[in-house]
Amino acid sequence: MAMMKRILPLALSSLAGYALWQWQARRTAQRLKTSHGKPEEMTTWEGEGGALHRTGPHMGPEPAKPGH
Repeated sequence: MAMMKRILPLALSSLAGYALWQWQARRTAQRLKTSHGKPEEMTTWEGEGGALHRTGPHMGPEPAKPGH
């Protein structure tokens, strides 16, 4: 009887973990299946002809060179 009290919670938690793992795998597969066909645009830097596509241009100070 004492052995069942130890095995039962372990078996139930293992079963719940397996079910969660399967649900997450199905959800990931579904998300990959319905992903957008157009690839995400390439990030460019201001010095290369464009601002960052999500944050826009950054007008901060120029980096300081050490020793000058």
